[in-house]
Amino acid sequence: MLIALLELEEWPFILKVNLLLSLFFLMLTILFVGLVLYLRIQKNFKEAHRKKLESKFIDFVNTFLFDDSINKSKELADFKYKNLKSSYDHKLLIKQVLIFDENLKGESTALIKEIFYGLGLFDFLIKDLNNGKWFNKARALFAFSKLGIAVPDHLIMPLLQSPRVELKHHAILYFLNTSKTDPLMFLDNLEDRLTLWQQVLIENSLKSFEVEIPDFARWLKHKEDSIVVFSIKMILSFNQFQNIPFLLDCLDHTSESVRHQAIQVLQAMEVSEALQLMVAHFPEETAANKRSILYAISKIGTYKDLQKLVPFIHKEEENLQIDFYKISGLFDDEIPVKKLLNIETITKDWEDFQEYSINSSIGA
Repeated sequence: MLIALLELEEWPFILKVNLLLSLFFLMLTILFVGLVLYLRIQKNFKEAHRKKLESKFIDFVNTFLFDDSINKSKELADFKYKNLKSSYDHKLLIKQVLIFDENLKGESTALIKEIFYGLGLFDFLIKDLNNGKWFNKARALFAFSKLGIAVPDHLIMPLLQSPRVELKHHAILYFLNTSKTDPLMFLDNLEDRLTLWQQVLIENSLKSFEVEIPDFARWLKHKEDSIVVFSIKMILSFNQFQNIPFLLDCLDHTSESVRHQAIQVLQAMEVSEALQLMVAHFPEETAANKRSILYAISKIGTYKDLQKLVPFIHKEEENLQIDFYKISGLFDDEIPVKKLLNIETITKDWEDFQEYSINSSIGA
C-alpha cells in the first residue's frame, strides 16, 4: 500500500486529475443507479399497496351497502383504524369514493356520503382547505363539488380571489354544484376579473345543471366591469326581457366594454327604443362602439337614424366611413348612396357626402 501511494505521488498532475474525476463519476454512477433502483422498488411497493387498499375498500363498500346485518358504525371505525395510516391512504379512498358516487344513485349515494364522513375523509379535506397548498385546496374543492357537500362559506370565499387560476376555477365549480337556489351568489364577493373561459364555464353549467336561473339584473351595478358584461350576455341568453330598462341604463355606463355589450344585446333583442339613446351617445363613443351602433341601425333602424350620424364620422375615421357605406347600401330605396360615394375614393368624397347629407336632412 505504501509503495502504491509513493508511486501515486510520482504520477504526473494530469493523471492524478483523471483518476480523481474517474472516481467521482464512478461514485456518481453508483448513486444514480442506486437511486433509480430505490425509486423503482418504492413505486412497485406503492402500487402493490394501492391495489391492496382499493380491493379492501371495494369489498368494504359492497358489504356496507348491501349487508343490513352489520354494525355500520363499528365497521367504519375498524376499517379506519386498520387501513388509514397515511395521507396517501386518505387520497386513495377519496378517489374511490368519487368513483362510487358517480356510478351509484339514490339511497346508495347517501350511504357513500356516510362512508365519506365516517372514515374521516371530510375532516381530511377540511384540513387541506385550511392549511394545504393550492393544489391540495383544489383537490378538496373538486371532491366537495363532485359530492355536492357544502362547507362553511368563509373557507371558500377567499379562494375566489386566489391568483391561481386553477383554484379560482374549482371554487366557481364548487358554488355551481353545491347551491341549487342561488348558484351565482359568489359573484357578489368576486373582486377580480371574470375571464371569458370562466364566463363560458358558468353559462354551460347553468344550462346543464338543475338550478334556479337568477335574475342577472342583480349584477348590473357590480363594480367589476367583466361581471356586468357577463350579466348583460346572460340576460340575452336566458331571455330576461323584463330587464330591458336596465340594459338601456347600461348605455350610459362608464366602461366602454359594458356599453359595447349593451349595444350588442339590445340589437339582438331588437329593442328599437334603444336607438335614440345610441344615436345621442354616438359623437362621444369610441370607434368600436360607433361601429356597433352603425350595425345596430342596420338591423333595427332606418336610414334617417343612420343619416343623423353622418356629421359625427370624421374624415380620418376611414373604417367607419366604409362601414357607413356598406350599411347605407341596405337602404338603396331611400338614398342613392352608391352614386354619391365611390368605395375607392371614399376618404376624398366623404366631406362632400357629409355636406349633401346635412343639407338633405334639413331640407335644403
